[in-house]
Amino acid sequence: MRKSILKTAGIIAIALFGLASCSSDDSNNGPGGGGSIDTAVGTYKGTLDPLGGDAPTYFDAILIVTKVDGTHLKITPKSGEPYSNYTSKTMKVYNASNQAIFGDGNIPEGTFSYTISSKTLLVQTQEQSATDLTYTFQGTKQ
Repeated sequence: MRKSILKTAGIIAIALFGLASCSSDDSNNGPGGGGSIDTAVGTYKGTLDPLGGDAPTYFDAILIVTKVDGTHLKITPKSGEPYSNYTSKTMKVYNASNQAIFGDGNIPEGTFSYTISSKTLLVQTQEQSATDLTYTFQGTKQ
């Protein structure tokens, strides 16, 4: 079941990235330029599903997204929770025609997809060191 969820999440992220890449307004909002990423900053509540191992799925998990600079967002699980030890990630992102905020290409930290109209976030982190605890998160901005 977990593999099915991961495949679905990956397909959705790729489809959204492809739609944004096909926009006729790419000259102003493609990777490395365009609108603000501020709309993705906030607190999200949803499902945090650990990747690998036998860890439980956390429902009503809280993820906090903060702005590092004009092109980077930091994704951090809420402190003081059972899932707080999962690895925070800083990802390079861009605004796709004020419809979504996406991870900028094939970034090693994972995938990031925030849909502005529905205020939904999909994040999947990737292992970058032996101590990384990776996860998939799907939730809504609070």
